[in-house]
Amino acid sequence: MIGIILIMAGLLLSAVDIPLFTLAVYPDYKMIYDDPQLGEVIQEYVTGNMLGTDLRFDIMSDLLGYLLMLIGAILLIRYNKSFIKVLLPIVVTAVLYAIVKVSPFVIAPENLVVCALALSFIQMVLGIFIERALVYDVARSTSDLPNERDIVLMKFGWIGAALCEAFLYFIILVGLAEGIIIVYMVVRAGFMIFCIDRMFRCRHYLHKQA
Repeated sequence: MIGIILIMAGLLLSAVDIPLFTLAVYPDYKMIYDDPQLGEVIQEYVTGNMLGTDLRFDIMSDLLGYLLMLIGAILLIRYNKSFIKVLLPIVVTAVLYAIVKVSPFVIAPENLVVCALALSFIQMVLGIFIERALVYDVARSTSDLPNERDIVLMKFGWIGAALCEAFLYFIILVGLAEGIIIVYMVVRAGFMIFCIDRMFRCRHYLHKQA
């Protein structure tokens, strides 16, 4: 049961962002004007909107969330072997997350936009895959007639959160109004909290898969 609790905590940390203060300011990006493939607009979108100007401390650490999900999945392998398939993606996603955060410090300006855009997109896709795998594996591992309704609602909550996550990636990239971004972030967090609440109700039905 502790494995489910850890996964719940990990999902919550990955779904909620509360940056408190700046850890370090990114170096000024030097616009590459002679690159027709990137263009000024794309460079501004990636460096100005997606990466931002500084590295911030997030009290709801995504890295801690990935660690909790990893430990939770390992603890649940004895109930369902399917949890094995999510272990490597969690590690890779955590590494990608860290690389994207420090990319302005370590990647040359001429490669920064392409690398940050590609790595962040892969991270987003892997993150959604991880969440789906964990939620659906928990659903299979707790499936029982009395909690069938909670399992369906748990999946519904995750689907809503995943859709918001995908939209967030693109609206942040194109720099839509901050109010719209905040609304999507709050809605995503709401869907994920709803999913976690239903997962909590299913924890007592945990059983080994045949």
